[in-house]
Amino acid sequence: MKKHFFLINPAAGKKDPTAGVLERIAALDPSLAVSHALTKAPGHAEDLTREALLSLGGEDTLAVYACGGDGTLFEALNGGFGDPRLSLASVPVGSGNDFIKSFPEYTAADFLDLPRLAAGKTVTIDSIAVGRYHSLNILSAGFDAAVCRYMKKYKHLPLVGGKGAYDLALADALIRSRKHYFRLVADGEEIEDGTHPHLFVIAANGRYYGGGFKASPLSSLDDGLLDVITIPTLSIPRFLRLVGYFKRGEHLSNPLLPFVRHSLRKVLQILSPEEVTLNLDGELVSLRDPEVRILPASVRVILPA
Repeated sequence: MKKHFFLINPAAGKKDPTAGVLERIAALDPSLAVSHALTKAPGHAEDLTREALLSLGGEDTLAVYACGGDGTLFEALNGGFGDPRLSLASVPVGSGNDFIKSFPEYTAADFLDLPRLAAGKTVTIDSIAVGRYHSLNILSAGFDAAVCRYMKKYKHLPLVGGKGAYDLALADALIRSRKHYFRLVADGEEIEDGTHPHLFVIAANGRYYGGGFKASPLSSLDDGLLDVITIPTLSIPRFLRLVGYFKRGEHLSNPLLPFVRHSLRKVLQILSPEEVTLNLDGELVSLRDPEVRILPASVRVILPA
């Protein structure tokens, strides 16, 4: 039997999406084996996914619907990675929801249509592995990981909303976090020797991150390759000129931006004298000299019918 398990993150988005999601669940075919749970803290979706898999019978499979942002999907993936009975779906009620943008034939509304999603098709895609973690979308180190870290600090301030927290974090990172010294080894080849500072490095499976930035416009979810993109440290005026191109996905092979480097790889080592803070699908992880690998055809995801 196929079981449908809805993981609802009450902290996702600008306001608690629980009531709206439960309304949508109630519209599903009553013959389906449906259950749901609310996450209570960071990491809880990972635990709930693991527990749901442990409770399956011998012939059962599990479709997990991550009702939140990309972070909720990340946790569900890590709770059941490698289990052939698991398939994952994104129900985009969070603030980011960048992963689904790599399926341009669908809109967010398609993924919010739960009857279509429950009756949808399953496709197999690649994933990214680093340390004990797995990612469906994009891994990055440097400037944007710093922005993510500073946001977590600012969003707890009184009277500071999500946009205000992002603006404060961006200003902070522009002043303090534009220089990152990484030695990069890709598929055994040194591509950066670590002597020159970088703004950031990206290893991408999907195309979008950061709330709509088309960071890796040439990425494919099923080609068995990482898109590795590096940008050196820039002055603030040059950085501000880059932003528009980067958001639109016009930064690769752009004659106005000759400093942007892009290559296709299977393994990327990020070597640094200090621990490297990684932004994994919007979640922060710190590792010593992380080795990033693409795992071809390793995750089953559900797309709307």
